[in-house]
Amino acid sequence: MDLKPIFDTLVPEEQPPSRVDVKGAIQAGRRLRHRRRALAVLVPVAAAAATALVLVTGSLTAPGRRDVATSPSPTRTGELRPAAEVWPSAVTTIPAKAADGWTYRPVTAMSATELLLRADKSPQEGRRLEVYDTARRKATILGEIPNVRDYSFPQGVELGPTYILWWATVLNARDAVDLWVLPRSGGTAARVARISGPPRSIDRIGVLRDRVVWSVKEGGLYSVPITGGTARAMPGTDGLHLVSWPWAADAGQVIDHQVNQRVLVNLETGKRTPLRAPKGVKQMRCAPTWCAAMQGEQAVAWRRDGGRPQPLHGTFDAMFSQIRGDRFVNTGPQVYDLATGQGAEIGWKTAKGLIAMSLGLSSSPSLVISWDAQPCANPCLQGKAPELTVLNLAAVPG
Repeated sequence: MDLKPIFDTLVPEEQPPSRVDVKGAIQAGRRLRHRRRALAVLVPVAAAAATALVLVTGSLTAPGRRDVATSPSPTRTGELRPAAEVWPSAVTTIPAKAADGWTYRPVTAMSATELLLRADKSPQEGRRLEVYDTARRKATILGEIPNVRDYSFPQGVELGPTYILWWATVLNARDAVDLWVLPRSGGTAARVARISGPPRSIDRIGVLRDRVVWSVKEGGLYSVPITGGTARAMPGTDGLHLVSWPWAADAGQVIDHQVNQRVLVNLETGKRTPLRAPKGVKQMRCAPTWCAAMQGEQAVAWRRDGGRPQPLHGTFDAMFSQIRGDRFVNTGPQVYDLATGQGAEIGWKTAKGLIAMSLGLSSSPSLVISWDAQPCANPCLQGKAPELTVLNLAAVPG
């Protein structure tokens, strides 16, 4: 089913935006003399911080993985073609393990031909970051993840313009989290800051050229210079959750994932755009251009500036389904390019008819989705395939 004619019929419906001086508040935040405690998520459902193994039914497993299951919809999924047929230039295979046997965990796309990977010695030991060039079929080590014995596995790996950021819980310091950066071009990791507080609150992180930012589960953003220093609360951001810099929303991905998003904030310009939910929608999430939600038992999407919700196959669950790159949305075992109206099947089907995939390790919505390449010995849920199939959304033609 080609959705492009449907989306082309959407009628814009202007909504007057309001503004909030978030940019000024950020600058003012650097002058604050008090320090608010920040926290780190350790639960398996941490927002986009860990791999999501999607099984077609809903269970959660060990820390560091988000395992979810949704009921299959055979009458709908059968209407879409595999991603490799829909976007052949964006689907490739990569080794499932590094040369030393460590397991590759795709993080996100660095470009149309470069994939950011985490190499894990074990599920609890992320040891280094690598970039895999799909054109040259070659992996390059960017840097080591330090002090493995002193930290939990690295969480919320995030790609920035100059640095790669992650956080890790300090095992020998109660309620403490360290933020680390590694040059995007490779080098030695450096600790930016140690944050004290109960280790259950960071929900998303972002890295700019000059500073690191993050939001907490209860809402509110914090900032610290990339060179280190004291973490400061960002005034004017109470109740907001970082989505992907510079965008923030009033609905988080974990605690309040069932509610509708009501506002979209650009943290660079301070523009605050109120959102209006169409009748009967739940779990509404909006990016600058697109919105997605559930309407009754139907996943739907529409342009944020107006138009009627249009049906998508599958289910939109705000805890696991996300708008990626302001263009794509995953709805169970399928993904849609909302800009063109194309949809495709993703993942592989197990012997029991379940669909499994990994949604990427990045803190913000990842641009890579991967699954074990076939052939693979059943049950294939332990990553025993020699290769991974990777859909790089950054390589999907515009």
